[in-house]
Amino acid sequence: MGERVRCGRLLIAMAMLLVAIGCATPRTVTPPPSPSVAPTRVSYPTFAPTATPTPLVSAPGWAADATLYLVFVRSFCDSDGDGTGDLAGLIEKLDYLNDGDPATHDDLGVTAIWLLPIFSAASYHGYDTVDHFTIQPEYGTRDDLIRLVEECHRRGIRVILDFVMAHVSNQHPFFADAYGDPTSPYASWFTWYDEAHTKYKAFANIAIVPSLNGDNPAVAEYMLEVARYWMDLDGDGDYTDGIDGFRCDHAVGVPHAAWKRLRAEVKRLRPDFWLLGEVWDKAPVIARYYDDEFDSTFDFPLHQMLAGQSESVGYGVLGGSEPPGLIEAALLQRKSLYPWGAQSVVFLNNHDTNRIMSVVQGNEARARLAATLLFTLPGIPLVYYGEEIGMAGVKGDGRPYWDEYRREPMDWYADESGPGMCTWFRPAERNNRPNDGISVEEQQADSSSLLAHYRHLIALRNAYPALRSPGHERVGVSSAHRQVYAFLRQDAHDHLLVVLNFSQEAAEVTLDLASSSLPSGPWRATDLVTGTAYPKVAGGEYALELDGETGVVLLLERP
Repeated sequence: MGERVRCGRLLIAMAMLLVAIGCATPRTVTPPPSPSVAPTRVSYPTFAPTATPTPLVSAPGWAADATLYLVFVRSFCDSDGDGTGDLAGLIEKLDYLNDGDPATHDDLGVTAIWLLPIFSAASYHGYDTVDHFTIQPEYGTRDDLIRLVEECHRRGIRVILDFVMAHVSNQHPFFADAYGDPTSPYASWFTWYDEAHTKYKAFANIAIVPSLNGDNPAVAEYMLEVARYWMDLDGDGDYTDGIDGFRCDHAVGVPHAAWKRLRAEVKRLRPDFWLLGEVWDKAPVIARYYDDEFDSTFDFPLHQMLAGQSESVGYGVLGGSEPPGLIEAALLQRKSLYPWGAQSVVFLNNHDTNRIMSVVQGNEARARLAATLLFTLPGIPLVYYGEEIGMAGVKGDGRPYWDEYRREPMDWYADESGPGMCTWFRPAERNNRPNDGISVEEQQADSSSLLAHYRHLIALRNAYPALRSPGHERVGVSSAHRQVYAFLRQDAHDHLLVVLNFSQEAAEVTLDLASSSLPSGPWRATDLVTGTAYPKVAGGEYALELDGETGVVLLLERP
């Protein structure tokens, strides 16, 4: 869930001083090769990064290295033929996500999965919890979750559960007991607007999701009880073999004090447990949640720059309506406002936004460019299930569906029929159709597919630590090409130059490397996306030509 918020006009105005808008005509992109062609890395003793301060946020190191994959269990894979996805079905598809064998290249290579709510709930989406201590019956059982965690860990995949504690269902027994009864022991667990306890505070004023009163110590203690229960799945007192983190829903709906108590408790039980907060707000507000609360937050300010509002298409940098300098503005505020060690999750779309293929209005070249940006920016990349094959999704008008269109079943087969295919949502006007080229079956063996592009980019990020480091350095671009965005990702071993052309027109670009920290050349330049050799980097200026809506990730090596 989450709030729909806008970045401040002042930020936009400041960012616009940095950039100018370019123009457009459609072009195609060169498809990526398999990950096995990536050039061999070597060490460069000439580059010594500056010493970094001791982190102020003690976040788990594994999270910074992760590629996170968001799964809506209901839509992913159906193991029993009832049309609804389940945990057993997800287990069946784990090899698609990561088979645990680094020698293979037909899996995505993701290293963490976040499951949308799986606790018993009243609605299809699961954000109105009825029982925090049981699995949604359609999804399976606690034993199924234990098996899922075991199978994920065997493959090197961490498991993150959605932790929904800002509100519950109006069918939750605590609320049902308190509704209309001021003497109920749970009356103080909610906020009432009348003496009869029939009018109450609810998320977004939606009656079916009454808000919990997080200022009540009993509610905060209940949060800890739920957390401990799921952290120790098998009940043996060992917290190291259970789930690996919580994605904390609607964080602004829970008091800071309650999140601080949660952090203290989960870190006591398991120091490397990951707390990822959904703070859907501006950067100054997000920054407050790093004070002994979350390890990581979603970069909503950056997402708005990239895709516009969560219910728009054709807007933002990726939609082509804004210049890429806005990306830099968002990264700069993250750097200036967040404490050192704070982690940010970067995403193109999620279950609450329009899908990226719809944002770019079906332009696959632009979707590929967006993916290249996602995996080269500093931050933890998030892939929303189906994004990697180009699934579309635009929010409905509520007659009768809303977000269901953005959460349609994963397309495993060309004809949308076969073992594991979910069928719970199939209205005639849905976004994804049979034989539209958008399925795993149609793209699995195609080295030029969008799926192959995602696999390759994830493999690159896994192979090059510089792409997982926290910093970046913008590189100046000739003033005639303000739709081109360039930056360096470097560490003691690797020097990567990323150049992205967001214009639909080809561009002959001159980069100012003299003002950067890149050691003096000469350097041999090879694009890790296509394997193409580019002109050598010799001095302060570097010229190259890019087709429209394409990007390169140049590995710079000594000749």
